[in-house]
Amino acid sequence: MKYKIGLLATLSGILLALPWTYSIFFFTIFFAYIPLLILEKESHKQDNPYWLFNYSFLAFLIWNTLSYWWVSEAQLMGSILIILINSAIQATVFWLISTTRKQLKISILFPFLIIGLGFEYFHTQWDLAWPWLNLGNTFTTQPKLVQWYEFTGVRGGSLWIILVNISLYSLYKKRNLSKYLRITSLILIPILGSLYLYNKIETHDSTRSFTLIQPNLDPYTEKFKPANEKIHFNDFLTITDSLLQINETDFVFGPETMILQAINEEHPEESDSYNSLLQLKRKYPKTEFLIGVHSYLKLDDEIPAGSRFNADENYYYEAFNSALFLDENNNTSFYHKTKLVPLFERMPFVQYLNFLGKYSLELGGYNGTYSDRNTLNSFTTSDSTLIFPIVCFESVFGDYCAQRIDDSSGFICMITNDGWWKNSLGYKYHFDFSRLRAIENRRQIVRVANNGISAIINTKGELEQQTSWWESGYLQGEIKLFSRKTFYSTHGDFIGRISAFFAVLLLIFVKIRRISQPKH
Repeated sequence: MKYKIGLLATLSGILLALPWTYSIFFFTIFFAYIPLLILEKESHKQDNPYWLFNYSFLAFLIWNTLSYWWVSEAQLMGSILIILINSAIQATVFWLISTTRKQLKISILFPFLIIGLGFEYFHTQWDLAWPWLNLGNTFTTQPKLVQWYEFTGVRGGSLWIILVNISLYSLYKKRNLSKYLRITSLILIPILGSLYLYNKIETHDSTRSFTLIQPNLDPYTEKFKPANEKIHFNDFLTITDSLLQINETDFVFGPETMILQAINEEHPEESDSYNSLLQLKRKYPKTEFLIGVHSYLKLDDEIPAGSRFNADENYYYEAFNSALFLDENNNTSFYHKTKLVPLFERMPFVQYLNFLGKYSLELGGYNGTYSDRNTLNSFTTSDSTLIFPIVCFESVFGDYCAQRIDDSSGFICMITNDGWWKNSLGYKYHFDFSRLRAIENRRQIVRVANNGISAIINTKGELEQQTSWWESGYLQGEIKLFSRKTFYSTHGDFIGRISAFFAVLLLIFVKIRRISQPKH
């Protein structure tokens, strides 16, 4: 019996992982939970209250390991911690779903929807946020199937997947014609609706020309070597100059951390790299620049958690992973990355336990806790076009991106450095997240990567131009501007917020009920 139970847990883990490892098998997500649901029913016969947790932990451990083992390319210890923590959290959530179902003696559908969707939302908000495996992300490579994400975001996809899993499980237990028809409708109606939306024509406001540079610097052997910093940035400037001489475009885009020498945001002229950029900008006064930089702000009396200390000059400062925008009038603005990678870019709960800041994990020879404080949502160009910047990991957070979109004409610019994960599934899946963000907000996306893939993604989530992986290169062309604000960019992750609210009430109710029941 234990052998059969172990196989069921393993099978569920593999079926859950397949869409994240071989995207052609995305459809397995629709029945991946069935073995776990069989185990959930079996758990009712067990005396050990944690029996289900143990076996579901095995399933989620397999899912997490197969889906993002590639984090170990950058940091083995960080990979192990992320996999173990997320597997334990997911197993706890499934155990809570089962416990609620048993306590209230109801179908598992209601607690699965409320607690499952509520957890997914919560997992985008707290310090250990890691929404990579949120169920709705299954369809990153199938944009034609989820055009209705402009209304629901990825949480709508998670809702769809849970409903199909529960329906197929019900069919597994008892087969009849009405269930077959219900399941067929449940699968086909969203797909047909998506195809209808896909074929609708999106009218753009205007276009702007751009130049995009992909330097292709190895983050382990080239990019983060201090001796090479100025050489690499000068190469970037030289390539940009040669391209603008032939075709002076409205915008130039460079990837995340293109300038490594930290720029003082209050006095950027102190930076040699900034001055070199400004010199090139003056040569092409109509061109506006957006590139990734390290920046900092000196602190006075109030010292936020996670701040750093400059021992040589005796001052505290906040360090940021930033996007710098240099407009037509040479005014400089900084956007700060706020969704930071747990353990690597910011230690979880450092605002409560300040000493944790010094224990962030090393990544390619670089470490340190960043600040997540930001006061800017977009860059405004000389002609009032709005550019909505996204830095790397932030592209996984659909609700965060959507909250910053307004009804002004503009586009999204996503800068990243995907070379950390080498030639693995990591950079490929991270690339595809941008396709969902384009659909949710109906904005074109300029994606600028250090090692690839850089691309122009249209409002349907389709690729209009792209570079090759691990090759230096550039793109030039036109970016279309849109101003229509989608239902999702207006209301955000309303499904997640509502589910999280009722999940808290439901779990409190179950806890009170358990306490109030007489012990036998």
